[in-house]
Amino acid sequence: MKVRKIYRGFILNDVNAVCETVRNIISYLENSLGIDSDQCFDIKIILNELLQNAIEHGNLLDCNKKVYMDVCIRESDVLNITIKDQGQGFDVRKVLDMKNNQTECDILDLPECGRGLQIVKSLCDDITFNQRGNCIRVTKRLI
Repeated sequence: MKVRKIYRGFILNDVNAVCETVRNIISYLENSLGIDSDQCFDIKIILNELLQNAIEHGNLLDCNKKVYMDVCIRESDVLNITIKDQGQGFDVRKVLDMKNNQTECDILDLPECGRGLQIVKSLCDDITFNQRGNCIRVTKRLI
């Protein structure tokens, strides 16, 4: 199985670090790999939502904590994004099994807590968490 590493490392709990890292990843996907702008837009939303959640809800804005990220492409058409924070984790089922978890619902009708994960869920092909709830892995098929 061929795997192309796009990014592996960590970012500090800083919004500017998120913006710069996401910008660099998207630029690489568009310019070096030729991924179309619609797909890159979805990936940008996914990365921003997951990183912001990790910083705000996982690491509780603690500037001494980091967010670890691994982005790779498998078999030339499957994007994997793994993000892990240093927080306590959360009950994944409680958020993902919300009453309005259907992708057809109006996203603005969702409660603010969990809205980002619902957006990510609607843009990905698969989403999984570790048991603790502080690591998420999303898979998106690139068309």
